[in-house]
Amino acid sequence: MVISCKTENTPPLAKAYALPLIGDTSTVFLIDGKSSSDAETSYFALRYRWDTDADGSWNTEYSTQTSYTARFSKPGYQKYIMEVADDDGGTATYTDSVFILLRNPNIDTLTDPRDGSRYRIVKIGNNWWMAENLKAGIPLDYKVPLTDNGQIEFLYFNNNKNLNYYGSLYTWAEANYYPSPSVYRDICPPGWRIPTTDQWTGLIKNYSQPFDVLYYFGPSSIENLGVEMNGYYKYGDPHTPLNGSFKAEKYGVRYWTSQYTGEDTTRYFTGIHFTRDSSYFVKSYNHPAWIYHPFFPGYIIGFKSPEACYVRCIKQ
Repeated sequence: MVISCKTENTPPLAKAYALPLIGDTSTVFLIDGKSSSDAETSYFALRYRWDTDADGSWNTEYSTQTSYTARFSKPGYQKYIMEVADDDGGTATYTDSVFILLRNPNIDTLTDPRDGSRYRIVKIGNNWWMAENLKAGIPLDYKVPLTDNGQIEFLYFNNNKNLNYYGSLYTWAEANYYPSPSVYRDICPPGWRIPTTDQWTGLIKNYSQPFDVLYYFGPSSIENLGVEMNGYYKYGDPHTPLNGSFKAEKYGVRYWTSQYTGEDTTRYFTGIHFTRDSSYFVKSYNHPAWIYHPFFPGYIIGFKSPEACYVRCIKQ
């Protein structure tokens, strides 16, 4: 009797991943099967082939190349298939998908009847958004305090030479025309309003963080919203409130929401801050105020400072 010592061949274990997981029709996806393995065949001898249309027709012949690059021409979830083969003819397949976005085609123009300025606008979901920063109003030197005088005023900082590109920087009170409990108004064009926190949240909720803000919301992005990292202005300490500084230029940007909380002496305003890979709400106080130590009364540990931020408007 002859007894064979050869063990029965088992098929490979197929695994693959795609980078990135979300893109558009111009995105080049890297699909890699290097995590595949086989009990009897060396990792270096495994062979791969790819079907990135998931139509049953292979795009490539078998090769030891573990990765493949592809574009996808249709929106939505698009499947890809990888097949891996071992030395003895055993095969296994792995199927997964990437998500393909189409660039937002809903683009129009808004003309502000107050001064004739034209703004690009985009429709995202059910809402029309200004895709540029508001630049309405009279420019004031940043050392001149803004007051409730019935005129729209914005602050001249480092954006004075690039106003048409950057847009204007407003304090929250100026952007919202110094609202009272009985009167609410803002500086947006007629028929438009400063977005609420819920409207900003609704805008970004479909994109889990961390995400590339400029890819989804930047100039020529998926949503065409025109968000750029243009920074914001932070006032100085309570003794010299006008001696502040420009913050986060090239690394972040802040826009006002319509939300405020509290009485005049403790009121704070809410803005939304974007970095390249995140977004979050921030509080700005209506005037500089010292922060006292919670356990040692009279001991100052810092100060709260208001900001001047950009304004985007949403159609009512």
